[in-house]
Amino acid sequence: MKTLVKRIIGTMSIGVMTLGISLSANAQSIKSEKEVKNQKEVKAAKDTKIVRANQTWYFTGTSSDNPTDPSKYSTSLPAGKSCSSLPYQTVCELQAPANPSNSSQPDMNYIAFGSETVQQRIEDALETLDPSETPQENETVTAFRKH
Repeated sequence: MKTLVKRIIGTMSIGVMTLGISLSANAQSIKSEKEVKNQKEVKAAKDTKIVRANQTWYFTGTSSDNPTDPSKYSTSLPAGKSCSSLPYQTVCELQAPANPSNSSQPDMNYIAFGSETVQQRIEDALETLDPSETPQENETVTAFRKH
């Protein structure tokens, strides 16, 4: 009888240990799957960038106006103005999406290239204005004009 009880206890001990190992391994596997799934979800969220369609905007300001002021742009070229008039003194044509809070103005804070905003790309283009040279257009500023 003692031998039988010892065998039963021994067999049950081995069974309980096997069950414990199995449950532990299963729990670890489920935890790993959740971690991998969460990492994939986070990675996908980081890669998402909202891309808005560019529109053509024309600078309507005068020589005293700042070309980075969004209120100085229109989607139509002002009467009597030409984007090919020399000498090149300021921005004429701009490619940028509309501002989500005011669709009649370009979004100067939109990331246009790399980490630079539309406003920064305008400033970059303005730095190339030199009376003796042709200014450098970029993906945002696509034409220049005289004041």
